[in-house]
Amino acid sequence: MPSVSNISRIELPDRLCTWCKVLMRKRLVGGNQFIHYTCPKCIFQHTTRLGSKLQKPAP
Repeated sequence: MPSVSNISRIELPDRLCTWCKVLMRKRLVGGNQFIHYTCPKCIFQHTTRLGSKLQKPAP
């Protein structure tokens, strides 16, 4: 998998809207750490983290 800093929009995974099943628009946000999806039809939004998940600090 390419590093998060040089991933292109074309390489981002596509996602269908949960409600209308239309292909959602995608863009990188949060310093290129997250993919933000927006449905062009109903404006449903979803965000997915790229790369490894955050680790919780030990108690």
